[in-house]
Amino acid sequence: MSAQAPGRPDTPILLLTKLHPPVVPAQAIARERLLSRLHAGRGRRLSLVACPAGFGKTTLLAAWRAAADRPTAWVSLDEGDDDVVVLWSHVVEALGRACPAFDAAALAATVPAAPLTEVVLPGLVNALLEQGELVLVLDDFHRLSSEAARASVAWLIEHVPATVQIVIASRSDPPLPLARLRARGQLLELRAQELRFTEAEAAEFLNDRLALDLAPEDVALLVARTEGWPAGLYLAALSLADKPDKHARVQAFDGTTAHVVDFLAAEVLAGYAPEQQAFMLRTAVLERVCASLCDAVLDASGSSEVLATLARSNLFLVPLDERHEWFRFHHLFAQLLRAELQRREPELVDELHRRAHVWHRASGTTDEAIHHALAARLFDEVSALIAETWVHYANAGRTASVLEWLTRFPDDVLHRDRRLLAVKAWVVALCGREDEMRAVIARLRALDGLDDGPLPDGMASVRSSLSILRATFAWGDVAGVLEHGTRSAELEGPGSPWYPVLTWALGWAHYCNDDLDQAEARLRETVVLGPRAEQWIVSVASLADLSLIAGLRGRREEQARLADEAIELARTCGLLDSVEVGEIHTARGVALAARGLPHEALPELERGIMLRRLWAQPLDLVDGLLALAPVAASTGDRGRAVAALDEAEAILGRCPDPGALPTRLALARRAARVSAPAPRAELSDRELTVLRLLGSGRSEREIAAELFVSYNTLHSHVKSIYRKLGVSSRADAIARSPR
Repeated sequence: MSAQAPGRPDTPILLLTKLHPPVVPAQAIARERLLSRLHAGRGRRLSLVACPAGFGKTTLLAAWRAAADRPTAWVSLDEGDDDVVVLWSHVVEALGRACPAFDAAALAATVPAAPLTEVVLPGLVNALLEQGELVLVLDDFHRLSSEAARASVAWLIEHVPATVQIVIASRSDPPLPLARLRARGQLLELRAQELRFTEAEAAEFLNDRLALDLAPEDVALLVARTEGWPAGLYLAALSLADKPDKHARVQAFDGTTAHVVDFLAAEVLAGYAPEQQAFMLRTAVLERVCASLCDAVLDASGSSEVLATLARSNLFLVPLDERHEWFRFHHLFAQLLRAELQRREPELVDELHRRAHVWHRASGTTDEAIHHALAARLFDEVSALIAETWVHYANAGRTASVLEWLTRFPDDVLHRDRRLLAVKAWVVALCGREDEMRAVIARLRALDGLDDGPLPDGMASVRSSLSILRATFAWGDVAGVLEHGTRSAELEGPGSPWYPVLTWALGWAHYCNDDLDQAEARLRETVVLGPRAEQWIVSVASLADLSLIAGLRGRREEQARLADEAIELARTCGLLDSVEVGEIHTARGVALAARGLPHEALPELERGIMLRRLWAQPLDLVDGLLALAPVAASTGDRGRAVAALDEAEAILGRCPDPGALPTRLALARRAARVSAPAPRAELSDRELTVLRLLGSGRSEREIAAELFVSYNTLHSHVKSIYRKLGVSSRADAIARSPR
């Protein structure tokens, strides 16, 4: 449909459909939060809605216009508006239709021949001054490529009366003085992040408007996978309509449906030059991109300029840093690109991943290097890389990542790779999966070459690795830890990066045996050597274990300091909630209880138990349960205390050699029966030593001999302990012992 001003043959033909906003679809939802934001643009020179295709810019503005309390002029721009005469003829006509008092005919007569910024636009501004409040919407502004057309709009924005709200919708930031407007508070911006559908909006759209009757979890999954992209949600809805198995289809929705690919080709890719299409398709194999990475993957140069161009066009490219060096494609958009790449150039995909692997490995970005090597099926390369780096991931608590990588190997490749099987044995042990660890060890022992070495992780051989593993994970066998740990420590020597693991294992075993002097010596050795070898798990664990020992020996300040140091190092290393170091929370809880804060201690103790239960190392869990029981009892929660002790007893019954932990269990049961509050009288260091030895079951004469004091002196210490604790028997004294 078109119209021409009568008697003015030089007046351009106007496309009246451009002056009418699209009808708001019946399925559209009322997005009040966004409408309110647009209303807030009243009094500002420019309201900018800038985001990529499919975010509902036009629909939002059409809905806002329908509910507007002011006259609204609308122009849908296209390539023809690069001619400033065509552009401003449409704008004037739109304003005349919105405001009957506006003399559009007189102004339109000036457009074809008069100087634009000297006559036409000043005349337009003067005419607008005579009007009341109104809105001018310029939709699809990105379709303007003429510098003259853009400059003329910029001029109007700078001079428009405050009564006029100019609204621009664009797929990219327009070349307008945005920074200056922003600095003056004259710019309202709505970006993709705000136009994304929330879960509530998606539920209303998919269920109330489209009647899909999706479960809340399916709606949430669609929102997550599309990142709230309205077009993605709608296209997903198209694929779900009239399908009985909606839940299964939602689970499978990954952006490769025909609807989405068609949208990609028609609405996005087709609008770009072939070389830009090739750039986007081939770099879509990357999770994140920078110029040098793109150059490497494309085996070309000039990626910096292409990225800069794409970033300016806001084409689903999300900056990841303030310097705009790293970007990623919108997740769904990247999936669509990959699907299209697979359709167009399937033979190129592996080579692109190989180039990405080489670049990332040289750059030290191991996660990405492994990812791309696996994608390219470069199993020898990725095996070597995992064998070199798995310790660093384990120390950071990222065992799940290593296991996930291992699952991506074909069985026939994994089961003949001694290095990878050794890694798997370690990692499943760290995850507390004893049966699986034993199965992997059995498979390894059936292979040849177990004495070949050294391994990339620093162990002398696969056989040595298995020996260290048995020393570290004895599954309730304290004697086994001491045996294998001592042998392995001699074999590896202090120069081995695995020596701190062995010193920690030996220290822990001595702690379980109540040999606190040996335990403390070994654990302090670990605290020194562990960081040097980047063995962070045992470094953190040793600090926590030393805190527990300091508590047993009555060194309260040291106990609290070591517990805090363990927590802080765990936080720094990303291990705060790792199952491998649950004792850090046990140590902090015990330290809090020792300061007379049992209610504050309980959450930490429970957290430690939760983590140690997940790790499933039996003696670790028993230690946490025994720490919890007296604190729970002191708060009056006898039921929790007894339950913890019962569980500890059941676990100890399954352990081959639980060390001295059964004795501690007996003492804890006595403690749970004591109801008096903890004493305030402080015991001396000597009295604390005597009290600890009383708990070992030795007679007073045996204790006196061990301490090299007379029986009478020892008995005097015992009477002083009873008096300070307010008890009359050894059992009660032990039960009241400060942990």
